[in-house]
Amino acid sequence: MKLLKTWLKTDQAQSILSVVLAGLIWLFYLTVRWHRRIDPETRALLDAGKPVIICYWHGRMFFLAGAWRKRPKKLGFLNSAHRDGRLIARALVRIGYTSVLGSSRRGGAMALREMSRHLRAGTPMAITPDGPKGPRMRAKAGAVKAAQIAGVPLVAFTGSAAPRKLFKTWDRFCLPSPLARAPVYWGPPIYVPRDADAQTLEACRRAIEESLNSLTKEAERSLGQEETEAAPEEDADGKGADGKGADRGRHARA
Repeated sequence: MKLLKTWLKTDQAQSILSVVLAGLIWLFYLTVRWHRRIDPETRALLDAGKPVIICYWHGRMFFLAGAWRKRPKKLGFLNSAHRDGRLIARALVRIGYTSVLGSSRRGGAMALREMSRHLRAGTPMAITPDGPKGPRMRAKAGAVKAAQIAGVPLVAFTGSAAPRKLFKTWDRFCLPSPLARAPVYWGPPIYVPRDADAQTLEACRRAIEESLNSLTKEAERSLGQEETEAAPEEDADGKGADGKGADRGRHARA
């Protein structure tokens, strides 16, 4: 077992696993029965090729495989600089996407600048505002700050599937089964003023968090599933749902 763990950390293993992961993403895209609902204003932005910051919860990352009927020509992702994040990044690059390494915990300032550069060049960027370690379904401020700097809107994206596997991880990772029925929802754009003060930035953070959570619950209700709840307010103020230290945040209200 120790030998296997050691091998999994090697570049060779990471390369092989990235191929497998890229294959899984294509498998989900081709076999899941996607039912897409896009806010009209968001649809107009996407159809016009306008850059946006797509926010999705860490536990719903596989649903981005079915976000579009046709794969976009340009799309970037912010991935954690941790080993798992690097593995996901390699898989996404194999599919043809752009990856920026960094998070609120590692290399955040550099990642923010790199994201802004891609956005100004017209590339939409996707980010998990509760990543990389939670608290679950609680948005951090990084996406809002990037939207302010780049002058682009935030858009919530989420979904659910039946049948699915809901893991007992900190993020309640949701994995759709092949041939599952999967409603995926895009929320309306949330604009962050360039001259926003702290109070306005916090209002935008709350808005994207509420949009993501309400759409996630709506997708689950449409399938008759139990709604996945965000981490308790006390978790957002010190520890993640897994009991480990997490970045500070505050409960967002509508």
